[in-house]
Amino acid sequence: MPFGLLKYGLSRRYPAERDFPWPQELKRSYDVVIIGGGGHGVAAAYYLARDYGITNVAVIEKRAISPAATPRATRRSSARTT
Repeated sequence: MPFGLLKYGLSRRYPAERDFPWPQELKRSYDVVIIGGGGHGVAAAYYLARDYGITNVAVIEKRAISPAATPRATRRSSARTT
């Protein structure tokens, strides 16, 4: 657990500082646009940069991109199939 989360969780001083930067304005053009910032969308952006050197990528998500989104989606999809 990050120390900052624990520190602000136990104190009465809110709101906590943001760990992530504020959203930036969109550029006029991108090489790749990925719709959906879940596990697959973020992984696709990562592999495009790592394997192909494509770093001019936009990941569009209507909510904050969260690492907790993938396990929740996996539970929901597996619950429907059983």
